[in-house]
Amino acid sequence: MKPMINVLIILFGVYLLSCFALYYFQDRLIFFPPEPQEDVYQSVSHNEIRFSDSNEKLHGWDIKVNEAQSKTIIYFGGNAQDVVYLNFEANEFNVKQLIAINHPGYGKSTGQPTQSSIYKNSLQVYDWAKEQYQLNSKNIIIMGRSLGSSVATYLAANRKISGLILVTPFDSIENIAAKQYKYFPIKLLMNHAFPTIDYIGQVNAPTLMLAAEKDEIIADENLENLKQAAGENNRLVRYENVGHNTIQEHIEYYSEINKYINSL
Repeated sequence: MKPMINVLIILFGVYLLSCFALYYFQDRLIFFPPEPQEDVYQSVSHNEIRFSDSNEKLHGWDIKVNEAQSKTIIYFGGNAQDVVYLNFEANEFNVKQLIAINHPGYGKSTGQPTQSSIYKNSLQVYDWAKEQYQLNSKNIIIMGRSLGSSVATYLAANRKISGLILVTPFDSIENIAAKQYKYFPIKLLMNHAFPTIDYIGQVNAPTLMLAAEKDEIIADENLENLKQAAGENNRLVRYENVGHNTIQEHIEYYSEINKYINSL
């Protein structure tokens, strides 16, 4: 009997250590902030923008596309994405300009990436861009990819916008993690739930969701939960034969976005 008790004590200790490890290392499991690639940054330095809020310095790009258009996209990237690369696809969008600012701790933006800092950053970016470029909220489209889709939804629930584009969106990181670590009390351990599902119902603007049929990260259930919570004013498009990181390679990806933009 005693050996069995000792085994159970050891197993329980291992379980507690695993819980501690998940809690302590969760930032590393969620955020993958890229380092600036100086040659890439230099090639688009003419588009660089910077502004400060509190003690943080935020860095990104103002990309002019077509002055004849009226819409501006404010873009938020994924958990391992440097938005500098939006410079190289900007001409695919039927808009006047794209504004993309890296999350805190990403690229040359200072600070630490957390749910709180990234959500707060999105509001600061919107307020700054609206004032800096004298934007009318009727011409502002918010776009977010993966992690950025949660950020974009939070922003859209708290500011007036024309439209919301979500690329590979999800209901919450907490729900995704709960499936991956189903034997652990994820709700108690998570500091960065990114609960998109809590905000999507508060968005008044029409919403376009673009999903990958072969998404290796976002399960169908996580997507469907979000769609159900979004209400009626949304459209979900699933693309075949593309994954979480290759969805933009689908032949209809940009045309679908532009059709949506032209409808606003």
